[in-house]
Amino acid sequence: MKRKIIEFKDFNFQYRVQAEPTLKNINLTIYEGEKVLIVGPSGSGKSTLAHCLNGLVPFYYDGKMTGQLKINNEDIETKNIFELSKIVGTVLQDPDSQFIGLTVGEDIAFKLENYCVDQDEMIEKVEKSAKLVDIDKEINESPYKLSGGQKQRVTLAGVTVDEVKVLLFDEPLASLDPATGKSAIELIDSIQKKWRKDNCYNRA
Repeated sequence: MKRKIIEFKDFNFQYRVQAEPTLKNINLTIYEGEKVLIVGPSGSGKSTLAHCLNGLVPFYYDGKMTGQLKINNEDIETKNIFELSKIVGTVLQDPDSQFIGLTVGEDIAFKLENYCVDQDEMIEKVEKSAKLVDIDKEINESPYKLSGGQKQRVTLAGVTVDEVKVLLFDEPLASLDPATGKSAIELIDSIQKKWRKDNCYNRA
């Protein structure tokens, strides 16, 4: 039986500086292993919906929330932004804005360093995550010197290194050329298929 991973019930959000809610009566259920595309014109609330999932609403963007949002069967009102970051990994439109480390390996390891993970375990997790997104050959390179597609892979490795439950992409193809965009779509698809295969095996 598929498990609910995201559940909106009669959910609304209104920014403090706006007269009307940006999100109105959202009812949406997403199950483990599903890949969901949210589309709409500029200003329709796509980014706001994403910010509700990763905790930027309400911890960074102030406003009024009503209704209910559960992630991994837990009400987000019981979580802080640090706790949500362990569940939801966000890949932004501009990878450069997410880089922290001087090398690809350092950047991927940054989240684990914050969690004070043992060094041997950290190295193992970084190598595994880098291989998952096919960026392991550039592990000692500066992330800023890589191509757009490679930069996105580094960012993706950084958010998957601690095995988050939800991968959230904010316009992942916006800054990529068509060929690199196609490669990014294939990468996302392969990660989803690998997750489903591994989890089905683990449950058998």
